[in-house]
Amino acid sequence: MFPFFSNTNIRLYCYNEQEEEDFFGEKHEFRCKGEYPADVQPYSASSSQREFGKILQDTYTVLLNIEVPVEDTDLIVIPDEGTFEIIGSVETWNHGLINHKEITIKKHRKEVINYEHDNQG
Repeated sequence: MFPFFSNTNIRLYCYNEQEEEDFFGEKHEFRCKGEYPADVQPYSASSSQREFGKILQDTYTVLLNIEVPVEDTDLIVIPDEGTFEIIGSVETWNHGLINHKEITIKKHRKEVINYEHDNQG
């Protein structure tokens, strides 16, 4: 049971290094781990000032079911919104009735992957 209001779905992508190299060095790819319901809320200016010492633009707090396999190196895609990176660590809150994971994400200025044609798995 997810105790928050899910207002969107997010896709998680994990970073995979490939054994081959190209002109620029090691090659990598992002593999889709799955799509999950999430509660995505804008990160407030006062929270941003308190946590990071400055106001961050395009930054959001995401609440997820505690079972979602999210890691701090994952890439986040919100369909029709773009790609996002996780700032800091994944916080796991597992005490009481409201077990969940919480992450802070920041929108990329340029999309990192082409997710439009992804087969999601």
